[in-house]
Amino acid sequence: MNPYFLEYAIIGIAGLIFGAALERGRMCFVLATNNMFMARDTKILEGILLAFGISILAFGIIESLGIVPIQSAVQGVFPSGWYDLVGSLLFGFGIGLCGACMSGLIFRAGSGFTQNWMQLFGILVGTIFFAFIIFPLTNFLYWILHTIPWLGLKPGLADYIPHEWFGNAVWGPFVVALIFGGTFLILGLYLTKRRFGKISKERGVNYKEPIITWDMLKFKEAYSPRLGGILFAVVAVIVFITSYFTVHKVAYMGVTTPYGSFDTYILAPFINLYTAVGHYKASFLPKISSNWFQIVPVAIPMTLLVITTFAGATTTAILGGEFKWRVPKRKIMFLQNFIGGIFTGVGARIALGCNIGTLWSGFLMFSWAGMLFLPTLVLGMYLALKFQQAIW
Repeated sequence: MNPYFLEYAIIGIAGLIFGAALERGRMCFVLATNNMFMARDTKILEGILLAFGISILAFGIIESLGIVPIQSAVQGVFPSGWYDLVGSLLFGFGIGLCGACMSGLIFRAGSGFTQNWMQLFGILVGTIFFAFIIFPLTNFLYWILHTIPWLGLKPGLADYIPHEWFGNAVWGPFVVALIFGGTFLILGLYLTKRRFGKISKERGVNYKEPIITWDMLKFKEAYSPRLGGILFAVVAVIVFITSYFTVHKVAYMGVTTPYGSFDTYILAPFINLYTAVGHYKASFLPKISSNWFQIVPVAIPMTLLVITTFAGATTTAILGGEFKWRVPKRKIMFLQNFIGGIFTGVGARIALGCNIGTLWSGFLMFSWAGMLFLPTLVLGMYLALKFQQAIW
């Protein structure tokens, strides 16, 4: 069988499952954070923590057993540094303004929330702004590779936590996975137990929540956090392993780069994106030219993942009777989502990815990128929440 066909077929199916998990499980980082801060509701956060914990533990086992060689895992590790902190702060503020992260954007837009279509448009504009202004005028990738040592780690083994902590020990990835994945998993289970206890106390009965029901399978009921988290993790493992065993040989999963690549189709009739106006050499890229589009491929498996994820989310919304074109009462929300989308697009490009590509993939690849991305992501979302409370 053609390896390209196999890779795209598996990732396409994984995208449909991913979309269903997002839409039925309401798996959105912003929604989880807002519910926690404003309503003390941790239900969505539980699912996200379980997804992180399960997928990290799974990948620790996969790498330690040599199913995916450490060398291939290292190839997918991005350099980490100040740009993760700066980019994730802007990204977090942007998605906070929009009320949806990259995964939330997919299922909300697919369910008919029109303001999130403006967020998508803003991301495209933000990507163009980064590609033609920030990228060339700041020599962006130069400063990623030539910066104050403690603010930047070069790609490869220097940014691979198991190697840094345990050298070449084959059990290194598993131990690191136990530390990080175990922490996420225990926290998710603790929050679930605490929520069950609170509901039991309020109702005067021992509350139990099924992981899966027939109504969930028929898309008539929202997924439980545990089911959503499990599906989230399964898709990540499938995509990572497929990326390695078929064509690309590098384990990775991302969303904002495929979003940004759509700009290529929009701009191609008007601009020659691939005319080099000077370039410089970089250690991990063959040539850096005058705009960001010259260093990213257009048609990649992750592009198909985004398309099929959207299709999956829309399909389950329709089957569940929840698809409806929704227009916000305050039309200013269109402008807010557009501006938030610009922040989102610029922030994701500075941080070399989003809450999927840098945060989640960073943890799965045991890179410092995920560790640096997380705190300022939460800070950015919190600042956006406070900003909206102040002006509205």
